[in-house]
Amino acid sequence: MAFALDTGITAFPSLHGSAPFAMELRKLFWDRKFAGVTVALPALLQESCIEAMAHLPVIHAVTARHPDGTRAYLPMDPCDAYVEAMRQATQKRIPLRFLEDTYLLNNPLDYHLPDAYLMQAIGLEKYTDLARSRIIPDADTGLRAEKIYRQLRRLSLESDGELLLVCDFPLFFALEKIFSKESVERIMTDARQDTNTEEEENDGETFEVRSFPIASGLLYFALGELPFYTGELEKERQNVLATPRAYLDLVKKIFVDTRNQYLEALQQRSISLKKLQIALTYARNLAALEGRLTPELLDLITAAKGVFGSGFATRVFEAARYYPFFDPAGVDEIRVGPDHIQEPDDEEPVAAVNLLQDHGKTWKTLHLKKEPSRKRQVDYRYAWDPRGMCSHLPEDIRIEAFNQTVRRRSRETLLQASSTPEKLTASLKDGIDLRETLRRVSTGGIYVKEEPPTRGRVDTVVIIFDEDRDERYPNRATWYAEHAEESTLTFYATDPMEKMLGPGIAEAEYGGLSLLFPPRPVTEVFSRRSKLDFHNLAEQLLYGALQNSREKVIAYVSARKPDLRKKKLASRWKKRLVWIPLSSFSQETLQKLRKFHILNGKQVRAWANRFIDD
Repeated sequence: MAFALDTGITAFPSLHGSAPFAMELRKLFWDRKFAGVTVALPALLQESCIEAMAHLPVIHAVTARHPDGTRAYLPMDPCDAYVEAMRQATQKRIPLRFLEDTYLLNNPLDYHLPDAYLMQAIGLEKYTDLARSRIIPDADTGLRAEKIYRQLRRLSLESDGELLLVCDFPLFFALEKIFSKESVERIMTDARQDTNTEEEENDGETFEVRSFPIASGLLYFALGELPFYTGELEKERQNVLATPRAYLDLVKKIFVDTRNQYLEALQQRSISLKKLQIALTYARNLAALEGRLTPELLDLITAAKGVFGSGFATRVFEAARYYPFFDPAGVDEIRVGPDHIQEPDDEEPVAAVNLLQDHGKTWKTLHLKKEPSRKRQVDYRYAWDPRGMCSHLPEDIRIEAFNQTVRRRSRETLLQASSTPEKLTASLKDGIDLRETLRRVSTGGIYVKEEPPTRGRVDTVVIIFDEDRDERYPNRATWYAEHAEESTLTFYATDPMEKMLGPGIAEAEYGGLSLLFPPRPVTEVFSRRSKLDFHNLAEQLLYGALQNSREKVIAYVSARKPDLRKKKLASRWKKRLVWIPLSSFSQETLQKLRKFHILNGKQVRAWANRFIDD
């Protein structure tokens, strides 16, 4: 879709740095043929831009430096329609012209329009009508339009086919007025045309034009789309058999790819697709609150942090900024910032204008708890004092709440197993037994249940997360309660020294644990010798729980039902195991419970929250 300004002249208005417009322009080149392509960019940059474009997908920036210190730069953004027009013209061997003078080098564009994704949804024609109601071209834009009008008329006379102009929306609306056959603007412009037959000059201004590759870690400041999106579209471009990717699929892909890397790096069991959908919905709602259809980087990170925590959000942030194509030499790179650049020969950053930016960006501060570098982790490890260790209080509260839930559920399981159903005669007894009533619906009648009085309590809970990889869990210990509301904790876990989060803060993962409440001193099950030959740490942990429990029933939470060997072990102590499947709890709950932190003394609790993502 494009707009005919005059016979043989077609215009394609575009927002800078917007993938939907670049995709739409590519389709236009597939459907139609043009004898010439023109873009509304300064003519003095044309030669350097063509050279920089030849390096794609490695992204370069063309810089223009005025003797008075004024700077401007034009990044070769693959998601910009102007750059797409250059690439298509070069590949199809179509003559290419830049039509602007030096005005944009000192006067950047600044106008706001709705989300570019709206154009993809409603079409370019309706989007342009919407933009027309929001933009009124000013006098300077009118002067730009007059100069470009004269050049287009001259090029049209010299061309034997149709010309395509790629421009910004204010310039397009100003050109529409001039090209209107009966308009006053066209009559006055035609009257002045005889005095402007020569090619537009640079108004006597001289600029030094150069080209450099952009430092890969700083591409976010130069590109209109996230570097991740840009990289994915470039991969698609290189694969001739690839199906064109929907823009919103890129938003989903950044979460899915981060999830896969996160699971592989941290050896997590799973991050559910339902949780991913919650994060995507959250990001969409954040964008809607700001009046946008698609989420920005801040929305993605906020959603990731709110649903998955700072660790996952940090990886989303790093993935969003990653661009897979870069110059491995990394020499003579230009460093780009929010409103400045630093060329290789600059001692410090200098303010500069981005020519492929329609409006200024708003910058906000993000608070993420980033994992320390390997060097810092080594420093934290050497500073660790083995004489003092304690737990993280929020995790104590979480595990005690889970302990109560398991003990309550085990009692309910015992009641259900011991209740006896009978047909309703005169009394409801302990309530209607719906299961038995439905099972015998063919015989008629209503069945009630009678539950015997419970005897004893459940004072010990054993939770087994992993019983197949004992070598992964060298940390085996018993922690005693700090007060009467805590349980005595015995566990086997990963080595906390392998993951240091901060000064005096280590992270580990339970393989299994047992909780004894009310708390009391217990025997050290892992250091004590026994005549029994334990098959794994899970059996050894269960043996200690059986030995230290004073009740007849022990709650046993695991993925697999206790085997005959474990049941015999319990019968030796005249006790019974009540099995509760791990699958009866959500994966998110289990993952939060399984990960815990060891602090190097109670004084570390004062700053632990700065490093631990709860």
